[in-house]
Amino acid sequence: MPKYTCELCLKEFSQKSHYTKHQNKKIPCQDNKIKIEEVVENIIINKKLISNNTENNIINTNTVDTKLPKHTQQKLHKISNNVSLYINDANDIADKLNNIDFIYMDPPYDTNRNFTLNSKSDKTGFSDKWSSNSYELWLSTLVSNLKKTLSNKGTLVIHISSENSFIIEKILRDNFKNIEKIYWKRCHGKNTVKNKFGAVIDILFVAYDKKRIFNQLNIPIDENSVWAFKNKDDVGSYSLGALKHDRTRKGHVYTIEHNKIKYENEYGWKLSKDAVEKLILENRIHFVPKSKNMYIKIYKHEHEGKPLSNLWDDIHSITRTSKDPRLYPTQKPQKLLERLIKMFTNPDSTILDPVCGSGTTGFVSDKLNRKCILIDMNEEVLPIITKRFEDKIYNI
Repeated sequence: MPKYTCELCLKEFSQKSHYTKHQNKKIPCQDNKIKIEEVVENIIINKKLISNNTENNIINTNTVDTKLPKHTQQKLHKISNNVSLYINDANDIADKLNNIDFIYMDPPYDTNRNFTLNSKSDKTGFSDKWSSNSYELWLSTLVSNLKKTLSNKGTLVIHISSENSFIIEKILRDNFKNIEKIYWKRCHGKNTVKNKFGAVIDILFVAYDKKRIFNQLNIPIDENSVWAFKNKDDVGSYSLGALKHDRTRKGHVYTIEHNKIKYENEYGWKLSKDAVEKLILENRIHFVPKSKNMYIKIYKHEHEGKPLSNLWDDIHSITRTSKDPRLYPTQKPQKLLERLIKMFTNPDSTILDPVCGSGTTGFVSDKLNRKCILIDMNEEVLPIITKRFEDKIYNI
């Protein structure tokens, strides 16, 4: 059966009448035949670092010369025993990499803004302005190439503001079987917002296929939470863990008699009778005669904290403190990368950051003794990253 293809948008039609109607529509379709080379050139222009050409600038406005042969552009720098930095487009490096367990990517967001440090003496930053369709095409190509570098237990995390998350989610769902979202509350509400909601949430898309490395992490319990350890016995302070099943499912149905009071539940208990009787002998059951209910004693000195959920509100954005100095406009906190690396890698894992900026991923990976490969198209990130490894100002 013949097919009819629009020369502009490359859309295919099986019927000539539909093709003719498409060609004659009042609003012409857009030209989607953008060459990858043109997109890469546009990215390099967009990523060009802004400088006021003063002596106090960390970096200047030089960029990688796209006319040079690829082997000349591909500059490899050994930052430490664990960390290497490629100065190049990640699309050109991806086919040389494999068996990566974790990729963290904090790409441009397509915000149509310029980002700088807002300092009189230092205008370090970049332009996040893109021409029509080029952002999505670049990102789609990069995600596809990065996926090929992942090990069979690898995870890709892409960091984006909640306001700019649609394109990334669409691309990831085209490439991965499993997508999860972590909601990071990066800051408190803003007093200056009047006509819209204050933007305080970033989304970290977690993408993987069949299996992945996943290390469950726990965080300290708030003293005022439902887990508050308000009860006390000879062993120590403890909170109450529920034993009752609710009406949504059936548990172990039996009766426990204690001090002449029968404890039973219509929907059963979460543990078997043998397990509960063993806990009673160990004085690990808290009885409430009035409601005829039983709870497990969860001691404070034994508790590891509450399992991490997908809402992270205990890590704040970088401030002006000396503990985690800001060297780049979109730099992320060390504590955020520490948590991600501990969760999605093992000590023998290799990590990749394909748009590394100030190199926080590599900086934290080195501290945690993980191997890490950094990539960025701008040579101007090299002195920033090198200085971080020289100064060794850690906040983890």
